[in-house]
Amino acid sequence: MKNKSSSSSSGGEEKVVLPWEAELEVKDLIRPITVRRIRIVQTVAAVLLFFALLGVAWWYVVKPETGAKILEDMVMAAGGMNEWQNIKDGSFVRTHHRYDENGKIIKESVETFYFLNTNEGHKLLIKSSASDGADVLVGHDQTGYWASLNGKQTNPVILAKDMEFMCDDDGCSPLCASEMALYRMSFPFKLKDNGVIPRNAGTATLNGDKVQVLDVTFDPKVGHDRWVFLVDPASKYIRKIEHYPSVKENAQPEEIFLSDFKKEGNIMLSHANKYYRSNGKILEEYLVSDVKFNDGLSASMFDRPQDITMK
Repeated sequence: MKNKSSSSSSGGEEKVVLPWEAELEVKDLIRPITVRRIRIVQTVAAVLLFFALLGVAWWYVVKPETGAKILEDMVMAAGGMNEWQNIKDGSFVRTHHRYDENGKIIKESVETFYFLNTNEGHKLLIKSSASDGADVLVGHDQTGYWASLNGKQTNPVILAKDMEFMCDDDGCSPLCASEMALYRMSFPFKLKDNGVIPRNAGTATLNGDKVQVLDVTFDPKVGHDRWVFLVDPASKYIRKIEHYPSVKENAQPEEIFLSDFKKEGNIMLSHANKYYRSNGKILEEYLVSDVKFNDGLSASMFDRPQDITMK
């Protein structure tokens, strides 16, 4: 029996069918231009296939992670968005130390933060002790800011300045610094809000270790400042935060070093935020302790006490 792929019979004569490549070599002598074109098409196809495979390899192996992917990894490492959104209320103690040039503590204050998440945002109440041991409360309700000193009404702005609850910006409110502290504590979860623009800014070196750099800006309708996060590539924990008050101005950023990561429930939190002088010596630190989530705090706890009236 004849091999149908290599021969055929017509009128009793055997016609030999050459393999495609052999036939091409024969035709190369008869129709060289046609064959040359075919070989050019083959070469172009091979080159296109090579670059297509190279592109696939770059996409899956070489391509840098997007800022959104880095942020998602950070959120998952910190416990996941679902766990964070399930927190309805909480409290924590924040101890503030300020140091002199020799590393000696020259000032210490202890504040207790209480917060309640609502559909409109959150309520915040700060309880602290003045330098003389007096009890301080500062809060906010629908009628404005209020404050009490040893159970008696006092001016919230004056008391907040004395207690360093206010930042230096114009128009700062009595709970401004405390709101910012709560905002920083909510990283990286807060970076999932609408209007946040995360960008992979490559890598950097922090204390001899390689870290990922996440550069965060905002939609102009949301904010005009800039945050830079230096992230451990293995754990995905934030090791340093740089805050620039403006995207346009080249101002010196606020630099915060995070450490002492521990779980509180299912949420991973840094329990130590440190600031350093330009010479590398510590300037101040904030230590977080006694964290309680979903402790059943009532909404009435954040209301102005009945004996406190707004000035």
